[in-house]
Amino acid sequence: MRVIVIGCEYAGKTTFMKKLLEWGGRHDMKFHADDHFTIPDESLSKEDRDVMLALSPAFKERFQRFQMVYHLRLLHNFRDAIEVGFYSEDAIYGPMYYGYSPDFLAVRHGRELEKELPADTILVLLVASAETIARRMEEAPHEYQAIKKQDIPALLEKFEDEFRASIIHAKIRIDTTALSPDQVLEEFLAHARGYLTAEDLLRIIINEKE
Repeated sequence: MRVIVIGCEYAGKTTFMKKLLEWGGRHDMKFHADDHFTIPDESLSKEDRDVMLALSPAFKERFQRFQMVYHLRLLHNFRDAIEVGFYSEDAIYGPMYYGYSPDFLAVRHGRELEKELPADTILVLLVASAETIARRMEEAPHEYQAIKKQDIPALLEKFEDEFRASIIHAKIRIDTTALSPDQVLEEFLAHARGYLTAEDLLRIIINEKE
């Protein structure tokens, strides 16, 4: 199973990824997972994150573009993979927060990358109400928060536009506003079954019986 998860910060992407990793571990799906496309990459040391933040917009855009191509290859190399944010996030956050030029190529770059994705890739958009995003932001703020509170409505619309514009065939949209993490996973699995390969379905069936 190959999954790309997009959505505004605080929509629940990382939580969903962790739930899918746990579920995959019980169903013979050892996902390769990447959740480091937001600048700065929070998996880095504080020193490296500070260096990343200090890069010029041109270097940030070039670095991001290169790592998108690298992770496209990983989607082909791993039978099961999760990419959180990926090129769609960069296309939206780039001009808003990273200083990319208005005429930058990230949007077009994403559409070009999609032509090379594995055919069984599933695109998941996680959304939540603007009020819910703002509340989560206040209750559990990220150390290196990318978004601004006043931008939440515009960001939600931009991610909806990006989701609709994607040429990926298998698309799932989940509103996390009133759902627990377990319910989000359940909704994803219910919708994803229609997009899974025969091999994926067989692995699920076999491991559900054990």
